[in-house]
Amino acid sequence: MANKKIYFVISTAIVFGLLTGCGTSTQTNGTNGGTKTENQKQEKVTAKFIPSLEIKEDNHDMIVKYAVKNISGKKQTLTFSSGFKADFIVYDQNGKKVKQYSEEVSVTQATEEISLDNKKEMEQKFTISDLPNGQYKLEVFLTSKEEEAQTDAEFIVTNSIYTNGSGQYVGQMDPHTIEVNVDGNKTAFQLSDEAIKQLTSIKEGDKISYTYSEKENGQKTIEKFNIKD
Repeated sequence: MANKKIYFVISTAIVFGLLTGCGTSTQTNGTNGGTKTENQKQEKVTAKFIPSLEIKEDNHDMIVKYAVKNISGKKQTLTFSSGFKADFIVYDQNGKKVKQYSEEVSVTQATEEISLDNKKEMEQKFTISDLPNGQYKLEVFLTSKEEEAQTDAEFIVTNSIYTNGSGQYVGQMDPHTIEVNVDGNKTAFQLSDEAIKQLTSIKEGDKISYTYSEKENGQKTIEKFNIKD
């Protein structure tokens, strides 16, 4: 997997739970298969398990429900080598990875086995926060030794406090404020601590891309500059 990730000043809140139970998911999106990397996909059809995925926007967060149903006709055992049972990767509309669950959490290394009866489901819930408004693709998969049950779906964030922007860097107005030419209009932006550190690599006249937040009074704050590696 790529080891890239976006750092936000406001920490990402991810709620993680695991349930087992009966029934099927009310909505299925994506395709079956298996992958744990961005560039390598396993082109086999899942025969023993069917994954499903639901994504809903709730206030400023995206609520994800991932379920895996045993359809093999008999009990199946899944073996996990760490404290989390599923992982996810979020890509932006350009295909760049912007977030991965396993890169943002600390887990214990302990082998655990879960037995799933035929026609039973294993459910995983995530809450994904701090994504700027825009279009994304989500991939979710099991971390078990026996099965990945990978599925994916596209979604749009519309109610985030964060927005991606771009313009031309005009100059620094004070230690915490810069001026940016946005579509011909000079606009003042406050800077977060992270953005202040990044500013040292930016020169006047540079074209810049950034993630910013805006308060009700209209004050805009650049949370981070989106600097290409």
